[in-house]
Amino acid sequence: MTGGGLLAGHGLPHGVLARGGSGGAGGEGGEGADLLHHLLVDAVLKGAIVIVALIVLALGMVLIWTKTGRGGAPPRDGR
Repeated sequence: MTGGGLLAGHGLPHGVLARGGSGGAGGEGGEGADLLHHLLVDAVLKGAIVIVALIVLALGMVLIWTKTGRGGAPPRDGR
């Protein structure tokens, strides 16, 4: 097995990092800036998804907590 992909040092990320992330013939920015931009946008989107999921989870837990009668003030039944 010869290996392949990023582990064997092939592909866009390896090529960009091997050149020091410089733009090369691509002009200003180049592949390194594109890769960095892509990674930053990816991280921001994943973070936003996690935050929204945590908010939905918290709202669901509060809803279940109140529907089961454990939230809020105790019932006024004269006791």
